[in-house]
Amino acid sequence: MEENKDTETKEENKERNDVSAREELPAKEERPAEKGEKEAHDDLVQKKVICALAYLFGILFFLPLIVYPKDDFAKFHANQSLVVLLVSVIGGAVLGVLTMLPVVGILFTVLSSLFGVVMLVVCILGILNVVREEKKELPVIGKITIIK
Repeated sequence: MEENKDTETKEENKERNDVSAREELPAKEERPAEKGEKEAHDDLVQKKVICALAYLFGILFFLPLIVYPKDDFAKFHANQSLVVLLVSVIGGAVLGVLTMLPVVGILFTVLSSLFGVVMLVVCILGILNVVREEKKELPVIGKITIIK
């Protein structure tokens, strides 16, 4: 029985020593390859956020061009967000004027609302393309190229 207690005590001491040894060990420093991979990943995430902001706030379409002037991915999505902005502004202005017409104004009010929803969906599709890292043209208006 005493032998059993000694064995248990030795095992408990060993476990305590193992735990304290683990706590005292300094954290491993990242290897250079891991640091490079982390920086590349951070840069990609930053690029995605900036391109998504261009769709989210249309007036920021130029942001990817300023931060990444030579990157094709950034140029593509800056162009797409500029096209979305222009179509939204021009379409909204035209439909806004047409809603003031006497008899058919109600029809154009409904069309204006639908147009707003469609443009929201197009922006969401653009953001999804950014997140997926795709250079996929948006439906209908995606073929328009303003920024080359």
